[in-house]
Amino acid sequence: MAKEPHAVEEDAVDTPSSSSWLKTVVPWAVALVLIVYLLWYVPLEDVWRAVREADVQWYVPIVLLSVVYWFLLDSLAYSYLITRFNAPLSWKEARGMRGVTYWVAALNWNAGTAAIILYLNRLKDIRPLASASSVLFYTMFDAMILMALALVGASFLSEDEMMQTVQWVAASFFVGNAIFLVVVIADSPGWTWLEKIRGWSIFSSHRQAKSVDFMVLLAIRVAYLTGFVGCFLIGARTFGVDVPLGLGLASVPVIMVAGALPISPAGLGTQAAAMLFFWSEAGDSGSIVAYGLVFPVSLMLARVVLGIPYMLQFRRLTSGDD
Repeated sequence: MAKEPHAVEEDAVDTPSSSSWLKTVVPWAVALVLIVYLLWYVPLEDVWRAVREADVQWYVPIVLLSVVYWFLLDSLAYSYLITRFNAPLSWKEARGMRGVTYWVAALNWNAGTAAIILYLNRLKDIRPLASASSVLFYTMFDAMILMALALVGASFLSEDEMMQTVQWVAASFFVGNAIFLVVVIADSPGWTWLEKIRGWSIFSSHRQAKSVDFMVLLAIRVAYLTGFVGCFLIGARTFGVDVPLGLGLASVPVIMVAGALPISPAGLGTQAAAMLFFWSEAGDSGSIVAYGLVFPVSLMLARVVLGIPYMLQFRRLTSGDD
């Protein structure tokens, strides 16, 4: 007997890919290559000196408080999002889900999103494509806010050629995503091929979205992302890197995107390279690279500690036990 679509989707989530080891090893290899290059470009002794001279008494509490702040807001956003589009998910349940995915992402950075889908499938019996639609909607909306922040920041430095490029790229990305969202959400034009695309399961959450959903997510994510920019810039100062607010608004979203690329775990190497590119005049190279390497490691370790209490629940869910 043929399997029901739900069963087929569930098997797809549970079956490990034959190339999963490559997805784990390759990002770490890329990170190693980037770090070796950075430490060749900037003398290791300069980087180590900057690490030793960093104001740890301020840096550590800033990171810890920020991770908890982001964890609570991120969980709140997921609670609203999944409850609105898929199935009731309390803030407590969302915190458990996010804590688990923090831990999973530390082991395999590419598994973070898949872990959210698996968790929701086990916990709430939400079909993978349905939850994937919500995550995609959330990711697209998040990216638009990031690009808006970059656009605002770059406007303060519009005479700089590099900032003009940031403005153009951010504006293009924002407008492109906005047009895509409007076309998917709207009922017109009613072209046959476009109606078929709108009917895809991966866009089910987009089709359900109302104005109030955008307003709620906007409030949560602006609070989250402006907090991230603030942590980035304050943390940089503890390493002796003084980044102006305009440059910070313009560059931090790009640095965050660089860290989110699935080519390096937790942005190891990619964030440091992006910081060195944008912040070359805000501090010495050794301090910038030191901060660029320490920051993602600090976040990953803090998130691992935060997620440890939720791992027992994760193991129970993935083992199939009730």
